[in-house]
Amino acid sequence: MSQGVDQSVDPLDRTVDLDRTVEINALAPPPAQEAEEAGAAPRTRLKSAIFWSYALTAGRLGTTTIVTFVLAKMLGPHALGVVTTALLFVMITQMLLQQTLLTTIIQREQLDDDHLDAGFWLVIGGSLALTALAAGLAPLWAAFNDQPQLTMICIALTPMILLQGLTVVPEAILRRKMTFRPLAIRTLIATAIGGVVGIGMAFAGYQAWALVAQQLVTAGVGAVVLWSVTDWRPHWRLPRRAARDLWGFSSQTALGGVGVFLAIRMDVLVIGKFFGANATGLYRIAQRLPDMLTEVTSRSLQQVSLPELARLQKQPVELGDRLAKMLHVSAVTGLPALGILAATAKPLVALLGPEWSPAGTAMQLLCIVGIVNVYGVLLGPALQAVGRPGINTALSWFQLVVGVTTFYFIGQLLNGSTDDRAQVAAIALGMSAVELSITILMMYITFVRVLKVNTWQILGPTVPAFVAGAAGFLVPFLIDRSGMVGGPWVLKFVVYGVLATGISAGLLLGLDGRTRGMVMGKLGTKLGKK
Repeated sequence: MSQGVDQSVDPLDRTVDLDRTVEINALAPPPAQEAEEAGAAPRTRLKSAIFWSYALTAGRLGTTTIVTFVLAKMLGPHALGVVTTALLFVMITQMLLQQTLLTTIIQREQLDDDHLDAGFWLVIGGSLALTALAAGLAPLWAAFNDQPQLTMICIALTPMILLQGLTVVPEAILRRKMTFRPLAIRTLIATAIGGVVGIGMAFAGYQAWALVAQQLVTAGVGAVVLWSVTDWRPHWRLPRRAARDLWGFSSQTALGGVGVFLAIRMDVLVIGKFFGANATGLYRIAQRLPDMLTEVTSRSLQQVSLPELARLQKQPVELGDRLAKMLHVSAVTGLPALGILAATAKPLVALLGPEWSPAGTAMQLLCIVGIVNVYGVLLGPALQAVGRPGINTALSWFQLVVGVTTFYFIGQLLNGSTDDRAQVAAIALGMSAVELSITILMMYITFVRVLKVNTWQILGPTVPAFVAGAAGFLVPFLIDRSGMVGGPWVLKFVVYGVLATGISAGLLLGLDGRTRGMVMGKLGTKLGKK
């Protein structure tokens, strides 16, 4: 799917000279007439961007997931739970920096180097302030979770805030141009080096601090590599006009981003508060693989969707058609994979050791969250692309209220329970219910009220992928319940995995004409070359 881009045709792939205080046409989405003149260049650019976006996400998550599972096997649930709770505290501020200007720079139709300079220095100033604030609030976070050891771990992780701030503008430039190759390379290098350091420190007996070192090294190496592959450098100035231009849109986006982050991480907050570090570690492992599959299969597409949909923001028919095609790709890649994971979840976590087995049921339930996210992951970018970030903000905070209420009730209901399996499964079930209800509401608002497109026209093509994923889970699940397959967990993992994969792939090819046509076309091309 990766194809070379003719830089002489497509302005989005030209080298950008940011020393000139002029409009940066190379960063702006091309107008319709330029797209017509460029012929197939926008499509070629999109295919290349999608390929490298998938490579970026797969490389990052593949590496970090392997490292996480190795460290989980070595350190156990408690150490993973402590660092997960500390990271939640730091990631709130990181997310705020990421959402404020990254989305704004990508979405703006007109952008000049004043905006980039203003954005960079605003983010750096905010990073320093938030780093100091986070260090000061660390003892309160530790007290809230009744875990005194969190204080020093939170303080040790606060440099990640500044490191995140250093990457926001250069990353936004590359994403706006849909140049994902350097991002993929940077991410793979950083996660690999961070993983090696973390595993080495775990072998040396540093327990939770091995995970802290992994996070810091990954962030530091990532920042260095990103700046080495980016031509843009900031000037020593803060243009006030450009700062005001950025602030209006980014303040709404940031507010929505905070709401989204808190809503999707409220489960971890409740587990840490009510059930402690051990349950938090179990839940994090249960959450890790469904999150990874959703990130690789669907959120990789989300990274490309905002600049691509923003290019069509004044062409509603074309925007709806492009959104439908992207959602079909998201469903075909995501839903069968989640069905296979749900089928193999219990034997998979059992391979880490008996202390991790309570995470199996929760992982199956969190696959439902992954399925919902496959459908919902493109809704936010679609609203942002047409300049409606306020809807995202309102819905994210509404989800936060619903989530707080749901998880507080679960926490109170099971408070005092010592059954880790019941605790993590209850939170996973609550998360599934909240995500499903909010996503249905967001679909209605996005498709019917804002874009005014036919909902079935967008969702209908995803039905074969949904059926394939559901069948891939249900058949092994029923076999497991009947006790037909005995023996060690490794045998069950292999049998359920092969069975689920065969069923999902067979149904997808049989029911989905688009996918079947693409596969047959690829096979025909390869056979023709031979």
